[in-house]
Amino acid sequence: MAKYKVGDELIVINDPSEEKERIRELTKLTKEEDYAQISWGIKILDVEYDKPYVTLTYRNVDGELNKVFAECRDIENFDHEKVLEKALLKAFTNEIINISVVKNSSHCKL
Repeated sequence: MAKYKVGDELIVINDPSEEKERIRELTKLTKEEDYAQISWGIKILDVEYDKPYVTLTYRNVDGELNKVFAECRDIENFDHEKVLEKALLKAFTNEIINISVVKNSSHCKL
């Protein structure tokens, strides 16, 4: 990210390659002996709460913008963190499904 002051205005320029690199660093699969761990990175761009719903806008490692929606069914005990966690789980589920589809479609048919 670069910041430039032009008169009284501050202009912020985000470097997409910097963001992409950070997401790639967060995304990894490791295996040690009989144990495996997966870590997935996304960039949260916007979170909109409209009780009992939340809309999460995020960018994935390929630079694609996506939105997911979640609902807190217990409206009386609406918790911003819990409903955001629900939306994040949906986002990660979508990303895992997408990577599975890409991996499966790239196999050569003999």
